[in-house]
Amino acid sequence: MASNDYYRLLGVARNAGDDEIKSAYRKMALKYHPDRNPGNDEAEANFKEINEAYEVLSNSDKRKIYDQFGAEGLKNGGGGRGGFGGFPGADMGDVFGDLFENLFAQGGGQRGQPRSRRGADLKYEAQITLEEAFNGVKIPVSFDRTELCAECDGTGARGKTGVKKCPTCRGAGRVQYSQGFFAFSQACPECGGQGEVITSPCKACGGQGRSKKGVSINVKIPAGVEEGAVLRVSGGGDAGAKGGASGDLYIEVRLKHHSHFERNKRDLVYECPVAVWQAALGGEVDVPLIEGGRTKIKIPSGTQHGKTFRVSEKGMPGPGGRPRGDLMVKVKLEIPHDLTPRQRELFSELAGLAGHEVPEEEKGFFKKILGQ
Repeated sequence: MASNDYYRLLGVARNAGDDEIKSAYRKMALKYHPDRNPGNDEAEANFKEINEAYEVLSNSDKRKIYDQFGAEGLKNGGGGRGGFGGFPGADMGDVFGDLFENLFAQGGGQRGQPRSRRGADLKYEAQITLEEAFNGVKIPVSFDRTELCAECDGTGARGKTGVKKCPTCRGAGRVQYSQGFFAFSQACPECGGQGEVITSPCKACGGQGRSKKGVSINVKIPAGVEEGAVLRVSGGGDAGAKGGASGDLYIEVRLKHHSHFERNKRDLVYECPVAVWQAALGGEVDVPLIEGGRTKIKIPSGTQHGKTFRVSEKGMPGPGGRPRGDLMVKVKLEIPHDLTPRQRELFSELAGLAGHEVPEEEKGFFKKILGQ
């Protein structure tokens, strides 16, 4: 990493401002600090170099000399390294105060205040019918979630005397220790950063401040909801700890199988049974609707198996007031079975008229039936 280009050492442009230089220095100092790289001589050397670079670039007078004459200009009367042990003197407290507070802080709250913690999110799967998805529905949802203990109101202690100030951190929630030139702070291991310890736990929750409870809520599922849609109930999850916000409840919607319709986004698909003679001659067929009732559609003569007819705006409603989808009626030809002798005779005659040869066994069958 050895370089006389201080800007390159810190990874900033030559026109970088003071704040940008300070920010870059913090990142580099954190990366190469000897306490984070024990026994690494290269990291220690890099750490010294970036400190040298920052000492110059953070000092307006030294920076002017460096920009004009380079590092040699500083050696020839421009001033050498100052401060304790070769570290920048003027701004070191500010830089490392922020740097190591961010490095070793373990979350939550101001000094001396108990750290709140958000409750966990929960997931629930709800099954509804296609008709309920069409109309929208309000359904009851029953599940278990963690709630604040009613006995201790979430404190985890038996009465006000069941809590005392943590003797290790004296209520600060953090403890400090020194290593080399620097002082670090971290969450108190005795109280977990809360600043207080429970001396007499609540019997109902065992000092946890929360307990499991079965609940039932009504959830409104909007019209047009699709399979797999996830609805969020804000605050419907587990209660938070130490005054933290509750988690959310996520409800995943599943649609039950329908006897008539299949869904394709906003469209509905209906397989309509059509007799062979209906498909050949044409006519009308009754088709059910998802909202109830039936409608008639025309089947032209010569309709083939698999032909699909569209009935506009008779599908599912769109979310957010969007237009309804369509009803797609797919023809499913029904081939008759268990024919009567007369039906077999007519089909045989029809086959002959169409130029298809009638099997000899069929001819013998009809002759026998007719007594010929």
